[in-house]
Amino acid sequence: MNLRFAARLGVAVAALMLPGAGFTDTVETAASQAERGAYVARASGCMSCHGEDLSGGYRVETPMGTIVASNISPSRSFGIGGYSRDDLANVLRRGVSPQRRLYPAMPYASYRGMTDEDIDALHVWLQDQEPVKRAPEHATELPFPFNIRTGVMAWNWLFSGSRDLPATDDPVLRRGAYLVDHLGHCGECHTPRNDYFGMQDDRYLAGAEIDGWLAPNLTADPVAGIGAWAEQDIIDYLRTGQAGNVVQAAGPMAKFVQHGTSHLDNDDLAAIAAYLRTIPAIDTGDQDIPVVSPVAERTESRHRYGQIREEMTAAAARADLAEPERLYLDHCAACHGVTGQGQPQAYYPPLVQNAALRRADAANLLLVLAHGVPAGKLYRVPAMPGFADELSLDQIAMLANYTRTTFGERQDSNLTPGDVYRAITPDDEMPEPLRLLQNVAWVGLIGLLAVVSSTILWLAWRRRQKLQEG
Repeated sequence: MNLRFAARLGVAVAALMLPGAGFTDTVETAASQAERGAYVARASGCMSCHGEDLSGGYRVETPMGTIVASNISPSRSFGIGGYSRDDLANVLRRGVSPQRRLYPAMPYASYRGMTDEDIDALHVWLQDQEPVKRAPEHATELPFPFNIRTGVMAWNWLFSGSRDLPATDDPVLRRGAYLVDHLGHCGECHTPRNDYFGMQDDRYLAGAEIDGWLAPNLTADPVAGIGAWAEQDIIDYLRTGQAGNVVQAAGPMAKFVQHGTSHLDNDDLAAIAAYLRTIPAIDTGDQDIPVVSPVAERTESRHRYGQIREEMTAAAARADLAEPERLYLDHCAACHGVTGQGQPQAYYPPLVQNAALRRADAANLLLVLAHGVPAGKLYRVPAMPGFADELSLDQIAMLANYTRTTFGERQDSNLTPGDVYRAITPDDEMPEPLRLLQNVAWVGLIGLLAVVSSTILWLAWRRRQKLQEG
């Protein structure tokens, strides 16, 4: 129990010394509410963007500029220490804080479905954390007119109204729907957006791009989605970031697993898995083989002691190694094995039938090859080095093509250096409708300034004329 919470309980104890006060019930209620608030924070992914200490700083890169997660610790100067329970509810459900409107990078369009009880508990927990008395290192920077936050009112009117999401009367599925649609706000990343960044509910959870990463199709489609996943696969993935030795979380999803879903209890993970399997299948038409093979068709990965060393010694002695295979042996085989069997006991994942190699969209694979994976992102998983500073774009493309066709069961792979460049270079191109809106805003501003300037000059001229006439 932290000191701030203990102090508040002390106040409650003093008050409860009065005759007839229910001390035990009140203390248990306060403690259980704080515990529930901590769980709600995990399920809502608060720490994924705002950090374990709630100090903020996570940067969301958008075509309109960089949006930075704010400090949500109970610091009165830098965080939300002065927020009442209703202030927090307005932030979560309407995207409106006591100081300003928030950009919809904060997923209030999904959080608006949070229950009163969860908001109550979350407020208690947030206010009892240690205050972080500093602002994030960077601040949100958007160009005109997007830096005028009142403009978000128009976005809210257009895109954050009632949403037509799957409904159910089953209590397990209803809990799963609440966790997926609202607390976990899965649709914010996994649902395609239109040119104004409004979610396309008719393609709910069909997959989208977030910060350059592919947030994949979560519908029940057996080829492009998770229709071939077993329910246990989903549970394992949300708990550890890995499932069936064929899929691993990376990028923003690894952060969400690390700080969020890995802390959920078994019942909630099972409810999420059950609900996701009911989402109507959407075939996005871009996937030619199943992203994940059904359980019965998976190859069991086996690794014996000394196997990789023996295989690498034999392979290095060959005189017929092609360049792609040489690249793989030099940079990948020591961890993932010459035959791609990995080392599951040491948490080096197999590459055989790996989902990252089977996807038609290779963006996530290329990002991992270029930038690697830091240690500690996933349960017990060691770091993977990135090769952006060591290999050329052509070599990274060659390595990706080799692993996709050799281990990913793809018939061919023709990634080019240009594909690698596009994957690892942020796309800062603003959608044309937003560019048009920006140009219109500038024209309007210039026109307004011209009118104001002309009016001032005319009034000055009139005043001078009157003075001369007088």
